[in-house]
Amino acid sequence: MRRLLLLFFILFGKYCFSQTSPAQYLISGRVRDKKSQSPLSAASVTIPGTTTGIFTSNKGNYQLKAPQGIVHLHCEYVGYITVDTTFTVNQNKVINFDLIPSDKELNQVNVRATAIAHKEIATQNMTVIQGSDLDRTRGLSLGDALKSVTGVTTFQTGPSISKPVIHGLTGSRVLILNNGVGLQAQQWGQEHAPEIDPFIANQIEVIKGAAGIRYGADALSGVVSVNPKPLPVDTGSMNGEVNAVGMTNSRLGAFSAMLEGAMGPKLAGLSYRLQGTVKRAGNTSTPDYILGNTGLAENDFSAALQYHHKNYCIEGYYSYFDTKLGIQYDTEVGSIDDLQRKIAIGHPVTNYDFTYHIDRPYQTVSHETAKAKGFINISDSSKISLQYAYQVNTRREFEPLSLSSSLAPSIYLQIHTSTIEANYDHKDGAGFSGTVGLSGMNQGNVRMYGYLIPNFVDYDGGAYAIERYSRGKWLLEAGGRYDYRWLRAYVFDDNVDKINTTTTTYSGISATGGATYHITNDFKLTGNYSAAFRPPSINELYIDGVHQSIGEFEIGDINLKTERANNFSLNLNYSNHWLAAELEGYYNKINDFIFEEPTGSYYRARSGALLKFQYTQANVYFRGADLNLTIRPTDSLEISSKTSLIYAWNETIHDYLIYTPPARFQNGITYHFGNVGIFKNVALGAENIYVARQTHAPTGYDFAPPPGAYSLYNAHVDFRLLLNHTYLDFDIAAVNLTNVSYKDYLDRFRYFANEPGRNIIFRLRVPFKIK
Repeated sequence: MRRLLLLFFILFGKYCFSQTSPAQYLISGRVRDKKSQSPLSAASVTIPGTTTGIFTSNKGNYQLKAPQGIVHLHCEYVGYITVDTTFTVNQNKVINFDLIPSDKELNQVNVRATAIAHKEIATQNMTVIQGSDLDRTRGLSLGDALKSVTGVTTFQTGPSISKPVIHGLTGSRVLILNNGVGLQAQQWGQEHAPEIDPFIANQIEVIKGAAGIRYGADALSGVVSVNPKPLPVDTGSMNGEVNAVGMTNSRLGAFSAMLEGAMGPKLAGLSYRLQGTVKRAGNTSTPDYILGNTGLAENDFSAALQYHHKNYCIEGYYSYFDTKLGIQYDTEVGSIDDLQRKIAIGHPVTNYDFTYHIDRPYQTVSHETAKAKGFINISDSSKISLQYAYQVNTRREFEPLSLSSSLAPSIYLQIHTSTIEANYDHKDGAGFSGTVGLSGMNQGNVRMYGYLIPNFVDYDGGAYAIERYSRGKWLLEAGGRYDYRWLRAYVFDDNVDKINTTTTTYSGISATGGATYHITNDFKLTGNYSAAFRPPSINELYIDGVHQSIGEFEIGDINLKTERANNFSLNLNYSNHWLAAELEGYYNKINDFIFEEPTGSYYRARSGALLKFQYTQANVYFRGADLNLTIRPTDSLEISSKTSLIYAWNETIHDYLIYTPPARFQNGITYHFGNVGIFKNVALGAENIYVARQTHAPTGYDFAPPPGAYSLYNAHVDFRLLLNHTYLDFDIAAVNLTNVSYKDYLDRFRYFANEPGRNIIFRLRVPFKIK
């Protein structure tokens, strides 16, 4: 850590000597409401593609530095139409913005944060994946797409299932928003990946830290928000986009298409979007062998319709996600001795060939989301919004036929969820702005065939308020929230062959307070404290059965208490035209932390021997640091470095906390060649990812010790071709270029197999307009 801090300040010192560079000029101006001419404080003014940006003062003024040449300036503010302007800089300039009210920003839960941007909780750290960085994740799962974010890793179950881990926390502590709707599926399952099509995203936002004030108990660790772009408003317009992805490993093929437009003058204000994705993959290969039955088949569809007026808007949205996932062979064997020998060997003993055929065991998952949303302006500075969403998630898990003669699934779970939110947003010209909101949820499930979790009914309600004040170099904010949960479970007691009804209630208060101080236009310091709570989920309380897809038997604990977390974070952010540096430190103390603990024993089920896990809780703390550096010594060269360090301690047993992500270092370099013959915007990059061995793990506690460190090399080249007045964007990437054999500590299948080997990925993106 000392070396990292030293590197940071060396780079900062280097910048200080470069302040005399004559190539920088001052861009200043003010941002106002076009109609009332009142200043807009805390509006975001940024230079896209860089980390340069700033909030406006309480008088709507801003100042930032820009290099000589052509500059693209981007101005946005919640509730107003975003403005982009491009101009040549060869002296100090004044650029003013008069913004027109709109609803577009309110369609998103969070607003972009390339450098400094408006956020629901402004003093929390937020990272945005967009543009070429997002394009380079096309075809990957949502979990894999997030691995490029510092402080975020994934919890995996084999090569095709992964879910995000933020600062060491995952599962029900990470809220995933799909187009503004909190995903309510069966995310409590370790092998249940988020049911979201990443092709739908125009940007993915990651909030690191407890965001329970705005989103409730499910956001104790953070939020991942998958946002489509705003629907078009240009009358009579129609455009679209086609994406195609091919991969050598697993021979994955994915095709996605989108068509959107705004109706003509007679139906002005009405716009629409249709989008669909088809994806197929076969068995995944490691450097040494093929993983049997690891294919997938996925079909997704979404549609959106919106009517907007300058003072109100209504929007409808529907999405359907359907996938079939093969479950890797060899995770269940006949006897406990055979299972122990298989873990000791650490790889499959059967040779498999490549095939697209998905055999038993497998799981099918479908997820439907329907949303209705609207807002109305109360005045020029306040508005009310209302959103209702209904979701149905259906999961079926199928055993091998040799174990069951029935064609029916061994497990069938269907969850129905209704959510409703009402928010009131306000701001004034004196620097105050904020949001007051109410939320409610009703959830229940239908269970058939094998027993894993009981049927249940859940009612949730919450109320919150967040207020912020901006003056001069300071931004201050504070918020509070109250939540109540009523949960009734119908638990099967096989000792007496009857169903017992149990009802539990939970309630708690969450709070946040933070401040941002702009030391200079380029340098800011942000601190945040959040207190949050999370009641135990249905599986943590009552699960009792075989998790066939990960080869384990899980046992819940009805006596689990509510988790209570106190999170402190401090963030230093510095950016100019050639350097962007961000250093974040955090400390998260969680009392009664609930986690799945390996018992060290095995369970003998009808289908074979299984690993046995039990939910327990302990007082723990996490502390760590994320460092993110981007250096642009020339306009063409970009060097990046990302470091994530985390340490977790179990105070109850006075030992390390199991399943904590090890240290991760990611360093890359990209050179932009510009135009080379017929190839436009050519860029070539390479990176190394080093993940250390997790030495901070309790000994003799797991079924196998943590695997060794590994180092991966990746590379990519991307360019654009012009064909018949249409742009074709190509990206060719190589992952694990040297074909290294390795295991990841956070992959539940590391007991049985290695991670995937070399993978060459071909991506094509074709945006188009229809006249």
